[in-house]
Amino acid sequence: MELTSQVYLLAYNTEKHKLTCNGYLGYVLRAAALTELLQLGALSDADGKAKPTGVGVADPLLADVLRDLAAAPKLKSWKHWVHRAQTPMFRAVQQRLAEARLISTERYRWLGLFPATRVKVHSHRLVSELRSTVSHTLGAGSAHPQEGALTALAALGEIRIAISRRQARERKQRIEQLAGQAGPALPALRKVISDHHAATTAG
Repeated sequence: MELTSQVYLLAYNTEKHKLTCNGYLGYVLRAAALTELLQLGALSDADGKAKPTGVGVADPLLADVLRDLAAAPKLKSWKHWVHRAQTPMFRAVQQRLAEARLISTERYRWLGLFPATRVKVHSHRLVSELRSTVSHTLGAGSAHPQEGALTALAALGEIRIAISRRQARERKQRIEQLAGQAGPALPALRKVISDHHAATTAG
């Protein structure tokens, strides 16, 4: 399963039957896509900027992100690309999961006034397996690159349903190790979310 899909499902609260991190999950998904492109060799780091390598990818969602980077007139920072188009990314991942029948969505009006979307994940077991993977990776000495990236994304992306604040504090060194292995999209994500919280507080 794609890293973006794993992140989306990991953020689902199976007890309350709703997504967490709604205000910034799109940023975490963007970072996941960039990380996966890096792992596939389609991106490289050029002095803190994301650089397409010319390697193509088969996945349509990742291909769209890669085309966006390639079309830019000059190289831009990883933070720029994590921040860019978070809402379209969220919708694209959600649509893909719906088409795969892993989730279903229902439009409704919150408080009878505001348009909103209710999400239902059909396999709670799948979510539990992803949480177990993250928990194991957080404590293990070595990790598969995708599992390490998923765990780092959960930690730096503040997916508290998967990694609590306490776990993040206690396993800080391990998280930094995994984030370093996952690549430059992770520290960029940390800064974007920090900026998001600051803007939300100011607002």
